[in-house]
This record gives sequence, structure tokens and C-alpha cells, in this order.
Amino acid sequence: MNWIRLSANAVVLALSLWGIFAAVTVMFDITVYFPFRIADDESIPEHRWQSARLAIFLTFAYYGFVHLLNGSKEVYPVHFLKVFLFFLTVVGTVIFIKTGVSPLEYAVPVFFAGCFVILHIASRPRFKKYFSRK
Repeated sequence: MNWIRLSANAVVLALSLWGIFAAVTVMFDITVYFPFRIADDESIPEHRWQSARLAIFLTFAYYGFVHLLNGSKEVYPVHFLKVFLFFLTVVGTVIFIKTGVSPLEYAVPVFFAGCFVILHIASRPRFKKYFSRK
């Protein structure tokens, strides 16, 4: 099942590089939002802001409740990514439907759903060895 490892690592690498790219461009007064749209004249659409904002809040709440119910325990970094992508997909889809965005805009939550599914499959217990160094 080498394709699972490669797919998961490709998703993590792509999202990590995009995050670095988005952070660096801000240093040059350029705001880029997903996938590679530059917010020059127009601001970042409200539904995009709200989706990311609520996904962060729900991820924080999830780990807060996990801590309260199970105490502190180690979690793989990929688990954080998976939980965040899950909430980004669900909340993003709901907000996109609620605000009535164009059908092309739904490619964003579909992309994040695909990333979530790949990471979910790869992070199941029998596949966790793919994320460790050998």
C-alpha cells in the first residue's frame, strides 16, 4: 500500500508549502487565498473567512473536549490536520450553501474533503507506520 503513504505525504507537503507561500506573500503586502487567488482590489470573500474561522474554533473545541474527557495524550500531527480539514470541509460546505456561492466555489471544500479522506485512510492504526521514519 505504498500509494497511501505517497498520497498522504503529498497532501501534507502540498498543504505545508501552500501555507508557507501564503505566509511569505503577506510579508510583501500580497494577500493570497486558496488556491492561488490574489486579493488586490477585492477583499477575501466573507464565506472564505468564516469557513476558516469556524473550522479553527471547532478544531480547538474538539481538542478541548478530548482533553477534558480523556486527559492529555499524545496525538499525531496528521491527526490535527485531519480534524481541521474535516471541520473546514463541513463548515465550508454549510456556509457556502447558506450564502449561495457560485457552483465553481464548491471545488474548495471538495478539494479539502479529498485531502481529509486521504489523511484519514493513511492515519488508521494499520497505516500509521507510513508517517514514521524508518
